[in-house]
Amino acid sequence: MSTLIIYGATGYVGRLVARLAVDRGLRPVLAGRDQGRLAALGLDTPVHACALDDPAGLDRLLGDASVLLNLAGPFARTQRPLVDACLRTRTHYLDLSGEAAEFLSVRQRHADLAAAGVMAMPGVGFGVVPTDAMAVHLARRLPGARRVELSFVTTGRVSRGTLATLTAGMAGVGLQRRDGRLVPARAAAETRQVTDGTTRTRVVTNPWRADVVSAAESTNVPDVATFFAVPGPLRLALRAAPAVPWLVGSAVARRARAALLGRLPEGPTAAQLDAGRTLVHGLARDDAGTVVEAALTGPDAYRYSAHTAVELLARTAAGEAPPGFRTPAEVHGPAIALTTPGTALRDLR
Repeated sequence: MSTLIIYGATGYVGRLVARLAVDRGLRPVLAGRDQGRLAALGLDTPVHACALDDPAGLDRLLGDASVLLNLAGPFARTQRPLVDACLRTRTHYLDLSGEAAEFLSVRQRHADLAAAGVMAMPGVGFGVVPTDAMAVHLARRLPGARRVELSFVTTGRVSRGTLATLTAGMAGVGLQRRDGRLVPARAAAETRQVTDGTTRTRVVTNPWRADVVSAAESTNVPDVATFFAVPGPLRLALRAAPAVPWLVGSAVARRARAALLGRLPEGPTAAQLDAGRTLVHGLARDDAGTVVEAALTGPDAYRYSAHTAVELLARTAAGEAPPGFRTPAEVHGPAIALTTPGTALRDLR
């Protein structure tokens, strides 16, 4: 098998992915900026330090590689230099990004990727794998669907990186898809009730979710709306943030947020990961008013991300890599969401 690269292996999710990949027998090269931290991982696989602002070094890193998995956030900063390097070296690219802006950044390079014979697939973790799979599943059940609504609910602790991304963007305008176009949308603008078949949960608009790009790519459904469950106080904060953006975006607010986040654990403990659960709910409707609905339940989101990232890394290395910008369910179908242990899909109507 050609060389596999995992960049960002020393982060919280990076360590989960790297350990699982090694346990699976993939023996990837673990890469990042700090040789000492890479060596300290203690995994029986090669390590290679390389900075993102060193194009020649990145080219050497990828010289014999078939696929690069980027786990280094924030992806708004790490995507471009790594995609550039993958284009130069004709290496397939995967990452764990999950926001619409990050997907649009990769999608706009589709022509260059296709011409180079390189596949770029962002969102190979919980970021879109289960929701993308849900969108394709519903579209297959209801050909001609006009609208898809995708919601996720997570139970468990979150990492510092996840909290930093969410709180930093609270005051910003996001996107939803209407009539085939991306239109501005605010967080928590709409509310829904979703169910796993027994319990109902309130969700609100998530205007940053990459599904507004990926689900349209995978299904051609013109309307895509995305929702997530958050605690009541955070719902209020999401609604209030646009009216007082300085509370989120000012230098004082950024310093205070960094100080608070720095006091939190890097991520969930193993026991907390074991206790975590996820729900992805999907609903599709056509112009005649026909509705189909399904629920996908699974383990903790970080565990889910580790399993799907390694699965897609292995599949891409094995040659399942059509050139261009691609989404997980577009290439692998909705069954990709069920490759993580402990997942189950149930049609509700």
